[in-house]
Amino acid sequence: RKLPLACSVVILAVLSNQIGWLLMMPANPYRAKIFFGIYLFTDLILAFGSLFLLTSIFHLVAETSGGRGKGSSLYTVLSLALIPFWMITPSALILKSLGKGGFPLFPALWLITLGWTVALFVIGIREVYHLSWGKTAAIFILPLTGIILALFILFWLLLISLFLSAIYIFKFFPLAMDYM
Repeated sequence: RKLPLACSVVILAVLSNQIGWLLMMPANPYRAKIFFGIYLFTDLILAFGSLFLLTSIFHLVAETSGGRGKGSSLYTVLSLALIPFWMITPSALILKSLGKGGFPLFPALWLITLGWTVALFVIGIREVYHLSWGKTAAIFILPLTGIILALFILFWLLLISLFLSAIYIFKFFPLAMDYM
């Protein structure tokens, strides 16, 4: 019963975030319509996918740490934690009315909203699994640190492979120039 509510919250949060950024960024209206649809579609996929992934990881770590809770409850709580992003569009409208002076405040306001959401994530994990603050902080920080470390290693491996591929290609480049 709570899943449709959670999905609606995610959709509205992504929509408000997109409209807010669209209002604050000067763009050609024709291009803005095209990119809005594309970004909205990809952001919805990323939002639902990342929520599912985060729920899975946090549930696994919380269960192994001795927490008692359900993954579906955690998904609902993490989805509801996105409600602060509903304030992005009204904030963008207020800042847009200030003229160009409001634009520098928008990224800072967005970061404050992100921090608020992260705080709600931590509180939600604590409430769903009935854990102490220390265990909740570990459950939140350790998997995210692992994900960031894995992405960092993957980035460097990709960079090294591109560099080695470029060396291999350019090693034969003078030979190719002889035939032209």
